[in-house]
Amino acid sequence: MTLILNLVVGAHVIAGVIGLGAFWIPVFARKGGVSHKRFGAIYANCAYLVTGSAVIASLGRLITYQSQGLAVSETPERYGFSLFLGYLGIATFAAVRQSMRAVQTRRRPETLRTPTHLALAWVSIAGSVCVILFALTYWSDASTILLALSPVGIFTGARMLQLMRNPGAEHMGWFYSHMGSMLGGGIAFHTAFAVFGLQRVWDYSFAGALGILPWILPTLIGIPGIALFTRYYRRKFGQRPASASATASSATA
Repeated sequence: MTLILNLVVGAHVIAGVIGLGAFWIPVFARKGGVSHKRFGAIYANCAYLVTGSAVIASLGRLITYQSQGLAVSETPERYGFSLFLGYLGIATFAAVRQSMRAVQTRRRPETLRTPTHLALAWVSIAGSVCVILFALTYWSDASTILLALSPVGIFTGARMLQLMRNPGAEHMGWFYSHMGSMLGGGIAFHTAFAVFGLQRVWDYSFAGALGILPWILPTLIGIPGIALFTRYYRRKFGQRPASASATASSATA
């Protein structure tokens, strides 16, 4: 079991480093351009591998703790963080998958709804609920962090369900879903790296209340970033019909 977990963690780290580098290129590259598509695909594939390995590693840790005779009530932090790692993997996978599916079904938004995609949305919500119940049932120093970050899966799943129920209801809705979901997945991706990965590369620690910083910093940066990007593109796309109407009026006159 230890050898398998080490191999899984190794693949997880390699894919995570590549994915982190690839994530930022589509963010600033010309949308729909070669670099945007190429590095976006690299990031998505790395995210799939990272999230899959995170779930496997999470289950492996939980099984290991049980085999070592460690009860949940004795070490709730260990179980809580392992459960959170698996949940974060599921939420990230759901966000990235939603982002890719939004692009693939943009010309036929009604095809976004499939049994698999519907199940993924509900699994994302269920993951959040499990983390919340665990944090409340086995209260520990980790509970506050788990409760603060657990709603991500609920929001992700709920947004997926909303889009599947009302396909094509919003002009360029597929683009906003693609962008918001990809950036949302990036928040979870960077949170996992800051909490579980970065300390393996750079030995650091924050004292007192600052210890929560690696957990919340990606969210504090990412949520306003999503809002700013969305606002920018809503204005950009909103100007096109007006410009087209003005051009048509001038031509008629």
